[in-house]
Amino acid sequence: MRLFLIACLAVLWFAAPARAGLTFCNDTAMRATVAIGYKGDEGWTSEGWWEVLAGECTTVLGGDLPLTHYYWRATTGDEDFPAEDYYFCSSDDVFTIVGDTNCEVRGYTREPFSEIVVGSATDVTVRMTGAAVSEPVAAPAPAPEPQPAEAGVDLDAVSQLLQGTWYNVSDDDFVMTISGTVIEDSYAGYKAGLAMFELAETCDGADGAGPVMLVNYPDVPLLCWIILELDAETLVYIPANRDKPIRMDRGL
Repeated sequence: MRLFLIACLAVLWFAAPARAGLTFCNDTAMRATVAIGYKGDEGWTSEGWWEVLAGECTTVLGGDLPLTHYYWRATTGDEDFPAEDYYFCSSDDVFTIVGDTNCEVRGYTREPFSEIVVGSATDVTVRMTGAAVSEPVAAPAPAPEPQPAEAGVDLDAVSQLLQGTWYNVSDDDFVMTISGTVIEDSYAGYKAGLAMFELAETCDGADGAGPVMLVNYPDVPLLCWIILELDAETLVYIPANRDKPIRMDRGL
């Protein structure tokens, strides 16, 4: 059973002298963790997680705030606080991720964040309040484990099965279209990325598993996607050195 927060009020307190920087106060009865996003020197960046115990406050950025806008999301682990339509890459593990595009192909998830307008203030406190209700959610089917690459695997047949449009099962706004050796990503109808790929029996970091897709996005190190399951309707793959598979369904 999964819980969903149905009401969340983020109250901003500016120029609070006791806590310089960006502080989150948890006014719920549940432990929460917080991630933030901002425009850093290397581009859009997201970081997490900071623990905020029930009834307590945590400062995630100390000192005067140099930026006019920050973004945040919070979760209790089983519950996500409602968020706005500002998207950053995220992970279940502790993370610092530079870049807010190609999240899925880099082994992350793309999650909504809420905006904090700092303006000319140098410190802000966000107070999180909310109420929760329960709603049953079916447990996802376990992902298959990576299998050793079969000698002489028919890569042409694999390529034929890959062709077409695929929808991310966990976020159907994310669409991947494969045409020949080209991958085109889109999100909510907007172009999100373009890459070239080739197939191989395995790759470094795959521990002999395969077949794999060697994917080359501009300005991103070469990616190795281990294909766990592939048929006419389903594609499941996992980026090498990641532990979270990505499940796609065929578009009609």
